[in-house]
Amino acid sequence: MTEIRRSKRAVTDLTKIKTILQQSHIVHTAINTGDFPYVVPTNYGFDMSDDGQLALYIHGAPAGRKVDLLKHDNRIGFEIDDGGQLMPTKSTEASHNSWLYHSIIGSGYAQQLTDINDKLYALQRVLVHETGHEWTNIDPHDVEYVNVYQIDVKEYKAKQHEAPQGK
Repeated sequence: MTEIRRSKRAVTDLTKIKTILQQSHIVHTAINTGDFPYVVPTNYGFDMSDDGQLALYIHGAPAGRKVDLLKHDNRIGFEIDDGGQLMPTKSTEASHNSWLYHSIIGSGYAQQLTDINDKLYALQRVLVHETGHEWTNIDPHDVEYVNVYQIDVKEYKAKQHEAPQGK
């Protein structure tokens, strides 16, 4: 993990980071175009080892801009957050309003999975994350058709802004 400028908002506890991953549902991936980043939101699945090593799994259509760009440059940036919520103020000062959130940002390398068993494993991670359980009736044709990527995360940092205790 990398350092955070406002260290009091840093989340370093792996259990808390895993909770952020479990409670969030969209990863925004930034892919290099040569000019401007191409950002793609998608749902995801993940694996996290006991030492904090993270792998993300995403899927999509078998052809398109994302596929073409990742063939040329598989470096990827990402952001995951829980959506957050407003913490309104009772003050008359506009700057006293704040936003509560939990987020993870990072970078890594996207690897297209082509082996049917690897694709099925990654899709199960997405399904478990989104539905809470594994699926035994996935149509092999669907697994063959869909494009699946594993993002091997090189670095990430987690951050939070929580309501002060007692408020």
